[in-house]
Amino acid sequence: MKKVLMSEKIDDAGIKLLEDNGFSVTTSPATDVETMKKEIQDAYAVIMRSSELPDEVIAAGKELKIISRNGTGINNVDVDSATKHNVLVAKVNGANAFAVAEYALTCMLMLSRKIVNDDRLVRAKKDSLAEYGSMPNFSTQMGINGNELRGKTLAILGVGRIGRQLAKFAEAFQMNVIGYDPYVKDDPVKMYDSLDEIYPIADFISVHMPYTPETANMISKKQLAMMKPNAILINSARGGIINEQDLADALNKGEIAGAALDSFRPEPPAPDNPLFATENVLLTSHIAGTTAEANRALGVGAAQAIVDFTNGKMPEFPVNPDVFATN
Repeated sequence: MKKVLMSEKIDDAGIKLLEDNGFSVTTSPATDVETMKKEIQDAYAVIMRSSELPDEVIAAGKELKIISRNGTGINNVDVDSATKHNVLVAKVNGANAFAVAEYALTCMLMLSRKIVNDDRLVRAKKDSLAEYGSMPNFSTQMGINGNELRGKTLAILGVGRIGRQLAKFAEAFQMNVIGYDPYVKDDPVKMYDSLDEIYPIADFISVHMPYTPETANMISKKQLAMMKPNAILINSARGGIINEQDLADALNKGEIAGAALDSFRPEPPAPDNPLFATENVLLTSHIAGTTAEANRALGVGAAQAIVDFTNGKMPEFPVNPDVFATN
């Protein structure tokens, strides 16, 4: 019976699919290098979530044939090492696009309408609310009457499946949607060739790009200074695309109005991360794409890639497809 090792547990539907197809499925007790090296030795396949899979772990997998990523991004997997060891890498595209787009829209609404700040103020001033005469008067005096999305400009950086879904949501709110993606040339969204053109005109900027050498620190002090004072920045993609210290400085100085981050670099963020002490920022625990519905689709997709590979079929979303021919 072929062993499938999960770095972290996936949705039960994915596990059932594997077991129904004759695989034994185990979850690693930890994701550190030494534990993974031990657990991977007799594994035919590995399913990765967000933990790292470096060269030394892949090299320890003497029976390893396929690495299936329970998600879209593969920056946590050493693909070059996998290719060198003749191991196919597959991923799951689009399964959580709706969830991530929904998360970005939710953050836009919460920050624009100042919902978190309002909640905190109502709780903090519960003993003196009557002094304001009415709740609307309280809101006015506290300066927490927010803004609508209608008529505002949303810039989507990375117009793939998630970006396109977010564009549909935004258009339903009567927003003006623009985009930037050097790999997309034909799209209903009005595309810009330069980010420097986008930053000064966008009311909202939502990042949906992978973390690569080109996108590392793509948004830092210089870019933040180009944004509107009322701009709201959202990163539900990968940590490291936005310089977190520079973002904290910009928020503290009022250079932009707000931000939401669902990913950090490193992850989890260090206790001294400056964003923990910054106002007008939402910090979440990599939940953008992990709704119950998305988790099920991701788990099934990751499992299906292994089933397909074992049956001699190319998985739907291979990363290094040339390896398939040699297996």
